[in-house]
Amino acid sequence: MPCILAILSGILTALGFQPYDLTGVLPFCLVPLLISLKGKKPAEGLKLGYLSGLVYFGILIWWIIPTISTYGDLPVWVSLPIFGLFVCYLALFPGLWAGVACLALGDRTLGIPWLFFLPSAWVIQEWLRSHLLTGFPWGLLAYALEPVPPLIQTADIWGPLGLSFFIVLVNVLIFKAVDISTRRPARSAWWIGAAMALIVTLWFYGNQKILLTKKQDRNYPKIDVIAVQGSIAQDKKWNPDFQNSTLEIYGNLTNNALKSIKKDLTRNKDLGLVIWPETATPFFFQEPGPLRAWMINFVKKIRIPIIFGSPAYHKTGANRVEYLNSAFLLRPDGTVSGRYDKRHLVPFGEYLPWKWVTFWARDMIPRIGNFRPGTSCAPLCYGRIRVGVLICFESIFPSLSRDSVRAGANILAVLTNDAWFGRTGAPFQHNAMSVFRAVESRRWLVRAANTGVSSLVTPWGQYTRRTGLFMPDYLTGTARLRTDLTTYSRHGDGIILGPCVLLFLISCYKLWRSWNRHRVSLKETR
Repeated sequence: MPCILAILSGILTALGFQPYDLTGVLPFCLVPLLISLKGKKPAEGLKLGYLSGLVYFGILIWWIIPTISTYGDLPVWVSLPIFGLFVCYLALFPGLWAGVACLALGDRTLGIPWLFFLPSAWVIQEWLRSHLLTGFPWGLLAYALEPVPPLIQTADIWGPLGLSFFIVLVNVLIFKAVDISTRRPARSAWWIGAAMALIVTLWFYGNQKILLTKKQDRNYPKIDVIAVQGSIAQDKKWNPDFQNSTLEIYGNLTNNALKSIKKDLTRNKDLGLVIWPETATPFFFQEPGPLRAWMINFVKKIRIPIIFGSPAYHKTGANRVEYLNSAFLLRPDGTVSGRYDKRHLVPFGEYLPWKWVTFWARDMIPRIGNFRPGTSCAPLCYGRIRVGVLICFESIFPSLSRDSVRAGANILAVLTNDAWFGRTGAPFQHNAMSVFRAVESRRWLVRAANTGVSSLVTPWGQYTRRTGLFMPDYLTGTARLRTDLTTYSRHGDGIILGPCVLLFLISCYKLWRSWNRHRVSLKETR
């Protein structure tokens, strides 16, 4: 029975995310696991939490299998073990949380802090998962709230970790209400009422915050933005025979978008911006040649600044070359205003981490890149436009967008190529995380994806435009250039992580004292 409950929790948690989108399961997704932990020792709890984590991550990120198999040039029989090992690693974090939870569930000396001990421990394990071994914050509990904008407005204060704290706290309250060993009608109603009060309070606050943010938004300068989705197949993207046709696709879509706006943006060049996806130009733009000349002539023709993805390189001497995944900003006169280099690369995709340990993987996974990370978070600037760029994988890390905003970015742009994911839930999960980058910083966010989802997101987390998958498309809209700094932009995760660590340590100390007293009493009895 405990194993079934643990598996049920894993299933319910995964169903809260895209593409299943059952946000309504979040208030009780961890309740079956908590019930299964009642009366268990930490070692048993760790096993149950680990089982729940295996199911959760197995459902959430199953798309890794076709991604590795199709685009990593690896057979399925090799992709499956790689996926399995990764899921086994990720499941350690909820497993450790469940083991720690057993200590609190079996102790009655913590009192009210017990309610906050479990959410604090959850926040700590999510933070660790987001940073250890280069970090993988995919599937933080908070991201399942993306379809309900009023519930994510506090992200500008405490970020996604704070919202994860809130979700776990609601689960703990509901667990208390259904706990068979202490169930009394009046007491259960109290716990359910407390959970509902938290949700209603968050909903009410969020709606008021949306109204206030909209009102403030009108005070900032307005620009027209265009995001272009070329939908270039991955197997053609880097084929030299398709380079010219790729540029023509992006050029035609951009011209169609400009016609649809029905405005002459060239009269105010710094009030318009075109964004193409990651590696939209599949050649080294920094090198002179006909393809670079085409880009320069195109931007001169439309006379609107363009940000586009392109690979770049840096020669380090001794015939050594370091490659970069970059984004360029071209001015309307065809000159380069700036270049942004991707700072957080994809391990085992764009580079091989810890080469002294993982050198063997180079021959096993032939598509591993040899990229170098960028170092600057400075925005790309033209006129009053200051764009904080996030390239693909970077959009799942709140600290990167926060760095760009603190460096002066007044609008965010996500350039990505999600063709790797195929028609799975991954492009939708990836896009959902970008919504939080907008709310955390109260910045408009433009997302240009090669095969979708491309979107324009407001600072309060709503879409004004959004595209589908695997179709050439574009979106147009109006954004604002905001310069305010939120609490989260200033202080980051420390605003929630600090109190959680402190509460966790105090609770652990109380648990240790309780256990010590229990041990002494046993000796005296003997």
